[in-house]
Amino acid sequence: MVRSIAVVLAVVAVILFLSYRAQPEAVREVSITDPLIVAQISADFPVLVPTAHEGYQLTSARYETTKPGVWHLGYVTPENTYVQLEQSATTDLDFIADQLTGTAKSGSRLIGTQEWTVYQGPEKVALVRTIGGVTTAVSGTAPLSELVEVAGSLITPPKSR
Repeated sequence: MVRSIAVVLAVVAVILFLSYRAQPEAVREVSITDPLIVAQISADFPVLVPTAHEGYQLTSARYETTKPGVWHLGYVTPENTYVQLEQSATTDLDFIADQLTGTAKSGSRLIGTQEWTVYQGPEKVALVRTIGGVTTAVSGTAPLSELVEVAGSLITPPKSR
């Protein structure tokens, strides 16, 4: 009887081993509300947000109160790529060094009425513009065309109360 149970358990173990499929980790979405309020109160610049993009999931939103302050939004796209927005009241690109690592300046692109510098690398792309001492970067692993759409959709939302 013990041998029979052992054989059955062995067969079950083999079936489980052969049919196991790891489930991808679910994307944890966050709310923009509280970080946006903090940024609108604290930032020395008009905070920007992209208008709604179908299927984008906001995975990070924060305002870093360092000097100068940094506004950050991060999204996972429907194609499972990443898009982020970084904004700060500085012309020094050190605050976006991570986004530019592994990229090289590859030209410029007129988006709306604004000129953006394009940085491209094998794994990521960044669009950067500086206006009135405020630098805005839209970057990520999404294709350049998608980042251009995001950059073109940036708006200053109404102040939250």
